[in-house]
Amino acid sequence: MKVSTAHGDFTVNAISFKDRRKLHRLEVGAMNSDESVSQSGFMDMMDWIMEYAFKDPEKSLSKLTDGEVDEVLIAVYNAYKDPNKKK
Repeated sequence: MKVSTAHGDFTVNAISFKDRRKLHRLEVGAMNSDESVSQSGFMDMMDWIMEYAFKDPEKSLSKLTDGEVDEVLIAVYNAYKDPNKKK
């Protein structure tokens, strides 16, 4: 599937229902009891997305800054969380 971002278009692996549920578990785990976001949990989720989405994350993302990588991963996350959108 293709994900378009301000940093370019990226071809990423499509997500299965089973793996979307794994992602949801990480998402819920990134929330603290006071409903704030755990920075560590959020970064774990972003790392999971990076490893799942890209065949070679370093090759695909190494020319970007860390902030830009996060922006790309958030775009991938949003694409994965909306299975009804055709990419």
